[in-house]
Amino acid sequence: MTAAEPDWLDLRRPVDDAARQKSLHLIDHAVARLSAEAESDEKRLLAIDIGAGTGNSALWFDAALRARLPDWELNWILLDSDQASLDYAAAALPHARPICAPIAGLPTLSSELLAASEFHGSRLLLTCSALLDVLTETDLTAVVRSLDDHDGLGLFLLSIVDGWELDPDHPSDAVIDAAFTAHQHRDGRLGHHAPERLMDLARRHGLTAVEGPSPWRLAAPADRTFLNRFLSERLDAAVDERPGLSAVAEDWWTQRQKQLGSGLSVRVDHLDVLIDAVGRACERETPTVRAITTPTGTETT
Repeated sequence: MTAAEPDWLDLRRPVDDAARQKSLHLIDHAVARLSAEAESDEKRLLAIDIGAGTGNSALWFDAALRARLPDWELNWILLDSDQASLDYAAAALPHARPICAPIAGLPTLSSELLAASEFHGSRLLLTCSALLDVLTETDLTAVVRSLDDHDGLGLFLLSIVDGWELDPDHPSDAVIDAAFTAHQHRDGRLGHHAPERLMDLARRHGLTAVEGPSPWRLAAPADRTFLNRFLSERLDAAVDERPGLSAVAEDWWTQRQKQLGSGLSVRVDHLDVLIDAVGRACERETPTVRAITTPTGTETT
């Protein structure tokens, strides 16, 4: 996982926060599940924000959860494999514990944390924003295993999915988007397939997966600064993947820069995912009763 530039993460924060308003129904779903299962003396939540970046994701989740769970003890772990990014996140949430480690180690880490006396009796919540596309199959397997092992909840927001819409359109929009999409799948990353792959893995483990859209809706000139950075970085990634697009990219960028002064609108689709493993402990403890027909009659197992 490659760390994003801190200034880019900060630039996108208001855009992400606006899109995350579409995610509140998943937050409410998670809170309802926690509240329904918790005993009066078990209102403790261990939240691990994976790929914590500059801490903007955890800050948003922290505010949303505290507003909905005022009588719960909420403890945060900030997980990132990049120490420099983790330092930013730790400064943003000084009450959280930063841990520099890969996501693949999450099953062991979550078990160790939940076994610690300070987190005894806590429910597990995994969170992230704009992260799934840079993860691998191994990473997603670790996430699902952690939730399954500990009957946890996972809130994974703002995961990019296939396609973008620009108005006015340009003949090269599709080829540039295709090159960018290919770039997102390098080195085993799942790119825009990640949300669907995560839900598939979860359902195969018997967990519940709920989804919802959270698109960016941007328009120039109001969003000019953000669009300039977003479009230029997406274009750079496309050309990095397919250098032969350089001439096409130059023409495309010349036209788009002119439109940043007025008239350009952009929609970028994202998918939010809630993975719900709450209550799995009871299911595992209750044996399945099956009727089996044998030559001598019917037996149950």
